[in-house]
Amino acid sequence: MKIAVIIVSLFLFAGICMADYQIVATFDAPDTNISGLGYGNGSLWAVDGVTEYAYEIDPATGTVQNSWYCANSTKLPSGLTFANNTVYISMGNPPGLTLSYCYRYNTSGVYLGQFSLDC
Repeated sequence: MKIAVIIVSLFLFAGICMADYQIVATFDAPDTNISGLGYGNGSLWAVDGVTEYAYEIDPATGTVQNSWYCANSTKLPSGLTFANNTVYISMGNPPGLTLSYCYRYNTSGVYLGQFSLDC
């Protein structure tokens, strides 16, 4: 019985992996070096690792709804996620992005605080 379940599971997994996909829409990124992308509150959220700007993007049109500068003189953005109405942007010191911190912003770009990502 266990072998049958495993074999069926493998076929289902293979079918999913080989399924056709469809690109629904494409649009240009708001900047040239996007290093983090998230989704929340009906918007895409992106951060550029060079210009250090964060963007709120309408996923239907690609229009930038809001943007702000992630002010930090020594660290570069390397990632972004969205949870609980908060944009989290990870930033670290180049070249290896050491001494990393996560900076919290509300959906309007207001800085809410930070916490260390180093163990």
